[in-house]
Amino acid sequence: MKVRVSLLGAVVRAVSHPGLPVAAALALVGAVLPGTALADPPAQQLGEIVVIGVTPLPGLDLPPGQVPANVQSAQSDDVQQINGQSLTDLLQRNFQGVHVTQSQANPWQANLYFHGFTLSPLLGAPSGMSIYVDGVRQNESFAETMNWESLPDFAIRDVELIPGSNPLYGRNTLGGALVLTTKSGFSDPGGAVDVTGGSWGRIQEDADYGWHNQTFGLYAGVASSYETGWRDYSPSRVQQAFVRGDWRPDDATNIALSYTGAHAVLHGTQSLPVEWADTPKVGFTWPDSFVNNLSQFNLTGSRQMTTDWSLQASAYLRLSKSRAFNSNTNDFDEYDAGEDGPLGYAPGGPFDPDSLGQFYYAGLTPAYDPLDPAATINNVPASNILSHVQTRGYGGSIQTVNTEDWWAHANQFTAGLSLDAGTTTFTQFGQPAYFPYTTALRGDAVGMLSFNLDPMTLAGTSVRNYGIYFVDVLALTGSVHVTLGGRYDYSQLAVRDLSGQAPDIDGRQTFHRFNPSAGVTWAIKPALGAYVNYDEGMRTPTPVEIECADPEAPCSLPNDFTGDPPLQAVVAHTVSGGLRGTFAGGHLHWNVSPYYSRVDNDILTIFTGSAGNGEGYFANVPRTLRKGVDMGIGGLLGKFEWQANYSYVNATYGAPFEEAASDNSSAGADGVIRVASGDRIPGIPRNLVTLAGEFRISRQWSFGGNLRAYSNQYAVGDENNRDKHGPVAGYAVVDFDLHYQPTRALSLFARVDNVFNRHYFAAGQLSRNVFDTPNRLLDTTGPGTSALFVVPGSPRAWFVGVRYEFGKQER
Repeated sequence: MKVRVSLLGAVVRAVSHPGLPVAAALALVGAVLPGTALADPPAQQLGEIVVIGVTPLPGLDLPPGQVPANVQSAQSDDVQQINGQSLTDLLQRNFQGVHVTQSQANPWQANLYFHGFTLSPLLGAPSGMSIYVDGVRQNESFAETMNWESLPDFAIRDVELIPGSNPLYGRNTLGGALVLTTKSGFSDPGGAVDVTGGSWGRIQEDADYGWHNQTFGLYAGVASSYETGWRDYSPSRVQQAFVRGDWRPDDATNIALSYTGAHAVLHGTQSLPVEWADTPKVGFTWPDSFVNNLSQFNLTGSRQMTTDWSLQASAYLRLSKSRAFNSNTNDFDEYDAGEDGPLGYAPGGPFDPDSLGQFYYAGLTPAYDPLDPAATINNVPASNILSHVQTRGYGGSIQTVNTEDWWAHANQFTAGLSLDAGTTTFTQFGQPAYFPYTTALRGDAVGMLSFNLDPMTLAGTSVRNYGIYFVDVLALTGSVHVTLGGRYDYSQLAVRDLSGQAPDIDGRQTFHRFNPSAGVTWAIKPALGAYVNYDEGMRTPTPVEIECADPEAPCSLPNDFTGDPPLQAVVAHTVSGGLRGTFAGGHLHWNVSPYYSRVDNDILTIFTGSAGNGEGYFANVPRTLRKGVDMGIGGLLGKFEWQANYSYVNATYGAPFEEAASDNSSAGADGVIRVASGDRIPGIPRNLVTLAGEFRISRQWSFGGNLRAYSNQYAVGDENNRDKHGPVAGYAVVDFDLHYQPTRALSLFARVDNVFNRHYFAAGQLSRNVFDTPNRLLDTTGPGTSALFVVPGSPRAWFVGVRYEFGKQER
């Protein structure tokens, strides 16, 4: 199990003390990270990671000791350890303050939580983080979601997780920014082939190659991943490609053009009633699928104009097309079927085995005639929703960096402009459906009629975000650096009905704000540093949220648009500080990093329907709070490299409010719960622990392990923390891995996840179980039973793989 990701980040923070000579700093790094490490980075990489980029567009790099934040980093050899899976796997195993849940039982559709803020591919998840690749924003403009399958892990060279509400990274940076840079032919010459296989039919292959001469560099790679999934009906297939060409006509100029392509077909299944925990593999309703196609072009350039002035610029075009299919259940008490109840439903009526509707529900009668032309998505037991999202994103940025001294003090000043825009066409169709099985634990929500040619929603959206930013880093003394910066954002959002049937959704909103940032770092001595920082960040509502903000008209998520009340922009205020350093001659490192975030007008997703129908709406809540601390210690003891991290994350509501939550047992007769200041935000454990270690058995063999432990969390829908089910229990998972490297070119590995086969729940949600009969069939006698739904954690799994490198530089 690789642990260098945390070790190296702490070491370079210490050795970047301004009074420490570069040669001594590199010697210290070399002492802590000996040449016998399993997968050493290329020789030139060591020098590159002693600086951290602090702007979205690469250009201003600082020694980590001068950055007033607990920036965590990883390099390409660390990314290699996830073996072709989603980048979220690396983050949860090695980074402080991070935990991940797979609510769809699909590794590519994970919700990433950092300091209580979310970055997710799922519509309806509140977005609180931004993500950049080579200076290009990756959050989808339609809903600020993140499709992890669009990131080709084989092409990622550096990963930085920047905490706080840093305004330089623009909208959505409430809790942090994830910044990635890609490989090039200059940085990574040579090639490699990886093949991994194992549990659930997983087979993953990738190949890449880099080349350069004095002027040109070329890097290209492809990858393919497939698995059947550990739960029923949850296979996934992901195919990726990345090509980058660099031109360096002289030492002062670099121009790069890159292409990223991805195609994914992802199937998932939903959470289960806790009473079904004995059968965690079964689906609740199916099918649920997501198909995504992405093509992204990115052009970047940099020019050293003079000794003190440099210029950077970028432009991008991002084309994405996705299709989502969701199977839903309907609540019998909510059917729009008049006095006679659900269509064709006759309680106590005779059962005709020769009739068309041979569909048993709770051992009663056929629920309805599946071919009745009066069937709609609201008056039958089930429905299917098909959504198409087609987005064209484009934009660019330009910035200048000046490194001229100010009044005999070292200084670095950066100013820039950015544009991020996107236009989207959103189409949604509905289809009546039924459950065709009489004895199965569950049944497919099978469509009975073709999708109506007239969509329920046909809308166009446009988003334009203009930003002006600056940051200045001034050395007051050789050991004290002051950082001042800020960003002004101006955002325009428009929604237009394209069907001619729903003019109420037409509208335009504008948001604008200046967000400041200020920080100080102090290198107390070569092995000890301190910092303090204050940031403000803003998140604007997305088209999805604005058009689904009426509690009287909840939407199916993904949404059927309606004209709803306006939402306010979210504003975060974050104070952080910390101590960091090394001791024992540099062989041990540590950090203590507390933080406090106050978020005004946070946007909350409120689910109102049964577990199978995904209905809900978005609403501002007055205030939420996140306060906590990240602590880490680790180092090298002989042949044993280790790291221990602990994070305390106390995410709570900061003001009282009311919300609809009829499935919460503490709700009043009106189905409303009262949330008090201090109640915990659901889905966020307070305590997170990661332990990682790797023992070097010999030059060829190493054995490692990783422990991840999380305390309990409250279920979504239990925002007042008073439901009778109580919190979802915490859990711990242990992984082991074995590596063998017979030559520099060839390496093999074996890994076992969840070694002790722990059965646990990764998350929970309060909802309504409409399959609450003894045989788990649809209950047509009522609206179902309020229940705690849980996300089962994946069981024990094993994987093996081989990697062969060729044409690589000597290390």
